[in-house]
Amino acid sequence: MRFLVSGIAGDIGFGVGRIIKEWGIATDLYGIDIVDKHPGSFVFDKCHKAFPAFHKNYFEWLRSYIKKNSIDLFIPTSEAEISFISKIGINKIDGAIVLINNAFTVETCLDKLKTLTYLKKKGIRIPKNGLIGKDEPQDYPVIIKPRFGQGSKGLKIVSTKKELDLSEEGLVWQDLLLPDNQEYTCPIYSNKGNELRILIIKRYLKGGMTHSGKIVINKEIEKYLQEVVGLLDISGSINIQLRLTKKGPLLFEINPRLSGTIVFRDKIGFQDLRWWISDALGLKKNKYKPPKKNIRFYRGYTEYIK
Repeated sequence: MRFLVSGIAGDIGFGVGRIIKEWGIATDLYGIDIVDKHPGSFVFDKCHKAFPAFHKNYFEWLRSYIKKNSIDLFIPTSEAEISFISKIGINKIDGAIVLINNAFTVETCLDKLKTLTYLKKKGIRIPKNGLIGKDEPQDYPVIIKPRFGQGSKGLKIVSTKKELDLSEEGLVWQDLLLPDNQEYTCPIYSNKGNELRILIIKRYLKGGMTHSGKIVINKEIEKYLQEVVGLLDISGSINIQLRLTKKGPLLFEINPRLSGTIVFRDKIGFQDLRWWISDALGLKKNKYKPPKKNIRFYRGYTEYIK
């Protein structure tokens, strides 16, 4: 089988390639990105430069590439591509299965304000939030960030109304959740409600990325996550980020895609990428054995010379 992964210059796309290569399920592994200076050739059999998702020629180029190379499975990893493909409402491109969550989950969760608004209406505890220029926080400090976009890009702590008034309209603000040493990233896999697998990782950040983490067992967090997932009807992998506060767990973001800890968790047995691919292709999955409590992992660096 021939697999295509996009966004391979990023940690998620490159990580997806590493897992598939190690797994050995693909006869040919293709990778694309909007830049061509990256170590993709050390993992992927063939690498090419692609158009950005917002480019007018993006989809025609992608469809032609998939057809030309007889791709069987396409795994988009950037939010821009996931959003674009979701909006046009397809799950196959020229015969290639697209590994993507359902349109409702993608549309809701890629919009940080819509995520919180939807969950609040459904009775889920969330941090107070609003849009700058439209809603006014009652208390400070708050976190402000772009309504769309991934990771910690554009995130800022605002401590006063004066600071907020000087900030760009249309940004989302949320209550600053404390304590900041109780942050968790939670990959979740569900197969159309037939199975639900949750991993709770207490994470430590460096430069906006998970630098290290520890597997924890927390029934309160697990119950909260189950309630959230029950409202999304996911069929695939998502990632929920939250903090454990005095009020209990409160999420601040949901990523409707594979996330940056994908290689970490694959190595300790939470192999959501492999499960998702297996379900999409009708393959048998190995029996799941949940990772043990207190397993620790660390992000290191590898040099590539060509």
